[in-house]
Amino acid sequence: MMRGVKAFICVKNNQHMLTLSFSTIPELARLLSLLGNEQRLAILRSIATDEKYAREIAEELGISRPLVAIYLRQLEKLGLAEGNSRTSDEPPYLRRYYRAVPFELTVDLNVILSLERP
Repeated sequence: MMRGVKAFICVKNNQHMLTLSFSTIPELARLLSLLGNEQRLAILRSIATDEKYAREIAEELGISRPLVAIYLRQLEKLGLAEGNSRTSDEPPYLRRYYRAVPFELTVDLNVILSLERP
């Protein structure tokens, strides 16, 4: 999770949902930059309903597996994705499966006005 970012879990429509809170403009800018990447958004969409491992996502989206792995780690670090490792009977024998964590992000002028300047 990014330094200074507060994450809250709330329940909305009978579903646990991650709510992110920020205290400074750079923190919000980093999140928006992360989510402003089309490939990261495509990855989130890909794992929104089904757990998948990096190679599956890479093949589905036509993105290199190393880049998918980097993006998944970034999403996991921020709390927008969860991963768990499982063994398989076929190579690769250890796979890390990811799924998106339901989240809500609200940014309006009041939020921006409440943020501290660096």
